[in-house]
Amino acid sequence: MIAISSFRHHTDFIMNITVKDIPEELHTRLREVADESGRSVNKLIIHALSQAVLPQRSSREQLVQRIRARRQSIPGGLSLENLQSYKNEGRA
Repeated sequence: MIAISSFRHHTDFIMNITVKDIPEELHTRLREVADESGRSVNKLIIHALSQAVLPQRSSREQLVQRIRARRQSIPGGLSLENLQSYKNEGRA
């Protein structure tokens, strides 16, 4: 079960989430990882949720690598002729 509540702190809304019925093995592991990383369990969970849910910006280098990999995966490459062919597919 998850319970969500909020309250106003100065000008910001602070959201609270209560998670119940966490398996003991998971709770133990959360504490271990939090201790290893020097974080509280709460901060660890916030970080993990942020990584899982919020969009992550790629660095310029990562973006260039993804573009190059994508271009290499296209059969026949990106010649003008192939681009025109891809554009016209299904337009008959």
